[in-house]
Amino acid sequence: MKIAWCLTGAEMHLYEVIELIQNLGPEHVDIFLSKSAKEILSRYKLLEGFSNFKVYEDTEANVFQVRKLFSGRYDIIIVAPCTTNTIAKMAHGISDTLVTNIFSQAGKLRIPIYILPSDFKDIIEFKTKSGKNHVLYMRAVDMENLKKIQGFEGVRVLHSLEELKNILREIRL
Repeated sequence: MKIAWCLTGAEMHLYEVIELIQNLGPEHVDIFLSKSAKEILSRYKLLEGFSNFKVYEDTEANVFQVRKLFSGRYDIIIVAPCTTNTIAKMAHGISDTLVTNIFSQAGKLRIPIYILPSDFKDIIEFKTKSGKNHVLYMRAVDMENLKKIQGFEGVRVLHSLEELKNILREIRL
């Protein structure tokens, strides 16, 4: 089982997701980074944790990276954590980044896609790395986009980190 794991600029669940990826190991996961994901991982000095993995970055020539889906090497796609911006693009068929291109092509190839949105409840309380508490109130448009992608064939939207862990246990090699 090989996973194409897409990371976006979402910070919620980021450390836990990185731990999951590292536990699966480079033989089971290739990593695809959005530009924002690379910025976040660089800022927090987390890229070093992926030194043994194949890491593909968002560039002008995404076509070469996305073409890897056509090789049959990936059994599933995971986008976690996923920003509301990326979900909005997915919901409206915009594929202008590495992650949204992978989403689009994986859907056309019928590769199962699992998405863990960073924002999926009406009200989200969280603490930043610095320890400051925040409250986010989801906008109606964000909830509509999330609902829309839930209806896409082959797409499963996850609502918790625990749900993602359960999926990984189910497909464990």
